Formats: sequence, structure tokens, C-alpha cells
Amino acid sequence: MRIFLPLLCLLAVANGLPAHAVSWQASGSEKELLLSKGVGGLTLLHNRAGKIHRSTRAEISKSAVITSLNAEALAGNAEAVFGLAVAHEMGHGVPRDLPVAMELYEKAGEMGLAAAYNNLGEIYRQGKHGAPDAEKARELYQIAADWGDAWAQNNLGLLYLHGIGVARNPKLAFYWVKGAAMAGLMQGIENLAGLYRDGVGVERDTSRSRVLYRKAISLGSIDAHVPLGELLENGDGGEADLAAAIRHYRVAAGEGHLLGNHYLGTLYEDGVGVKRDLELAFFHYERAARRGLARSQFALGRFYLLGQGTEPNLEKAIRLYKAAAKQGNAQALNDLGVLYENGRGVPQSYELALEFYTASSARFPFALTNAGLLYLNGRGVQQDVELAKKLFQQASERGEPVGDVLLGKVYLQGFNEEPNPGEAARMFLLAASKGVPEAFYLLGYCHESGRCLGRNLVKARDFYKMAADQGYREAERALRQLEWRLRTQSNN
Repeated sequence: MRIFLPLLCLLAVANGLPAHAVSWQASGSEKELLLSKGVGGLTLLHNRAGKIHRSTRAEISKSAVITSLNAEALAGNAEAVFGLAVAHEMGHGVPRDLPVAMELYEKAGEMGLAAAYNNLGEIYRQGKHGAPDAEKARELYQIAADWGDAWAQNNLGLLYLHGIGVARNPKLAFYWVKGAAMAGLMQGIENLAGLYRDGVGVERDTSRSRVLYRKAISLGSIDAHVPLGELLENGDGGEADLAAAIRHYRVAAGEGHLLGNHYLGTLYEDGVGVKRDLELAFFHYERAARRGLARSQFALGRFYLLGQGTEPNLEKAIRLYKAAAKQGNAQALNDLGVLYENGRGVPQSYELALEFYTASSARFPFALTNAGLLYLNGRGVQQDVELAKKLFQQASERGEPVGDVLLGKVYLQGFNEEPNPGEAARMFLLAASKGVPEAFYLLGYCHESGRCLGRNLVKARDFYKMAADQGYREAERALRQLEWRLRTQSNN
């Protein structure tokens, strides 16, 4: 199952534009203020009473629009004041002047325009004026949200969702995001779908998520294609439909959505729903990695390391691993640890390896097993079997089956204490229940040798076969030898 796509944090609006400069959902008696790309760049336009028709937008200079807005602002038009605030914030038609923009937003808000308080809240939240002030942002969002502004409702909901400037409150997050969605705000609909999907502030309802993601897509959302694809791929909220999921990933990728490319890369790498094609997988990973997606940087680094879909290039692999690790990618951190431990492409350093394993282990429990092996074998550190066991146990408790296997091996061999065959068998059985091929092999060994389970060659053969069927080579060798022994014994 894929990692769920996080809720879209639309507090930071695309390209740094104020929220309403991108898509302002007018509320009540407020008129819509449009920002459209004209010949000379972004141009502020009025769309009321036919004063400035859309078909003539390209003919109007920015300076003329600013002159018009100034005149209307002086006449007490709140929308004109808001338009001047946007112009000064963005530096279109006038020099960029944030203090003036903030003053104008405040004035427009005092004149009853909710959108002005939302955009002013954005400035405080992002810290455009100085240090970020989430509490002030929440206060301004709250005013605008109470007045019915959909963007402010969405943004206020996300503050409650993430606990920014306010105590985290999933129920209030749901309440405000739902308000934005009901007002028809596309981003609010997407976020509401995510809340239903993850059961945050409301009972989990993935079928409802599907409906909402489709609604967002009908309104022009590109982002919604990816989480809808995930639901369809995993059969969450309805029947699984891999072909439809792939179509949604393709649409997203075609529009530049990095996760769309990444997911297509995983499908082509594994040959799921499409013919396995490592070169195409490489293409999609590279496209997303080039634009900074950490998980794709890690995947592309692995391709360079192993020579999959491209020629091996250890230097590029390490560079990509470091780029992903810099963003906190746990698998990249772990693999860098392996490279430093073995001195492959980097100076050999157990100290750095342990640092990378420790950093990775917060989100990638497998790294605990690598750190544990350093302590178990005394590589670069003083040997500490108890600490190694503790790390293996932590990995096990966090669902990492390699922790089960390694802990079982420690119990079986004893190291600095008496062997504990019963505990070894228990850990191997636990790992086997999670489908680990090596665990089946070890259970076969236990039955063949009688060291940790009753000696039973037939059961040993069965376990070896289960491991061999999953491609575990040691089990294939052990199975051949055991079958030869069984045939020899039966002939005698």
C-alpha cells in the first residue's frame, strides 16, 4: 500500500500569490476581483456592471488600471482598495511595497471585505513582513472565516489541523474545511476529501473521499488525481481499478504533478498494471527527482547504484541519496549509512554510518537493525550485545520483520549468554507470519537440526520449500540436500 498523500497545505498559495489572486470565491454581496494574465503580465480587472469587459483586458495597461483603482478607492470602494493592496503586495503596476499593501488590506477589511483579512493573515503566517506570526494570522483568518470567506475557512481549518498558532483540534479543522468545501472552493473540497480519507475530525469514509476528489477534479484540480488514483489502486472506498488509477496518475504527471511521475515510476519498476520497463521507470523517477521530490531522488539514486534502467554511476547515486537525505528521506539516510559502513564511493566511516542509521531510524525501523549489527559485531563501536538486542527488539515492535529474524539468531547462538532456543523459534515464527523468506528457511533449519524445534525432516522440507518458492537461495540449496537425504533414507 502506498504512503498516503498528505492533505494539501494550501496555506501557501501557488507561486507565492495571495490566495484571492489565484481563485477568490466571492461571498455575499462582495464582487469578484480577477487577476488574469494579459499581454503585459498580471493585470487587475474589475468584472462588474460591464465597466471593463473581459474581451478588452489585453488592451488596458496596468497603469490605467491602477489609476482607475486609485480613483475608486478614494470614492470609498472596498474592492478597489483590496485591488490596490494586491498590486502593492505583488509589485504589479506599482513598486512592490509590503507595508503599503498591509495598510490597504487593513483598510479594505475595515470596510467589510473579508478577503482582505484573509490575505493579510497570509502575510503574517508566511512572515513576509518579518518574523512569521501564526497567532495574528489565525486572528485575521477567524474574522474573514466568520464573515463567510471560503479561503479563510480553508486556511483556518488547516491551522487547527496542524496546530499552527493554535492548539491542534481535528474537529474544528473538519468544521472549517467543510465550510470552505460547501462554499465551492476547490482546495477546500480536496482537503475535505483528505480528512474523510484519513478519518481526521470525522469518521473515516473513503467512499466519500472518492466522491469529493472527483468533484475537485471536475472543478479543475490536478492534485486530486493522485489521491484518487491511490484509492482506486488500493480498492479503498470501493472496487479496485488499477487501470483507472494509472489514468489518473498519467493525467497528474502530464500536468507536472511530481507524485504522478513517482507512482508511474513504481508501477513500471514493478510491472504492476503495465509491462515492466525499467527505462520508463527511470524516466519518471528522473522527472520528479529533477524537481526535488525526495522519494524519487532516492529511487533514482538506487537505479544509478544498481544500474537499473541506466548505466551504473556511483557518484550520481550518492549525490541523489544526499539530496534526498537532506530533505529527511529515511531510506536515503539508511542507504548512506550502508555506503559509509562499507566505504563504497565514500570514505569508510563506522561513526558516520551509525549517525545515518540513527537519523533514519526515527521513521525507518529497518535502520535499527543496521545499527544493532554494528553493536552486535563491535564494528566501529564497543561490542554491546544487550544494546544490539534492544535495537532489534525496537525494530520488531515497530513491525520490522528483520528485527524478529536477527533477535531470533541472537537467541539461537547465545553470543555472550546461554542460547535460548525457545525464544529463537518464537521470533522465527513471528517473522514467518509476516512472510519473511529467511524466517521459513530458519524454521526449516530448526526442524532439520532439532536445535530450537523438534527434529522433523518432513516439516523441515516443507519450510525450506516455502522459502525456496519465494526465491531464497540458501533454502534452495538446503532443500536439494534434504530431499537427497530423504530419498537415500527411503532407499535404505
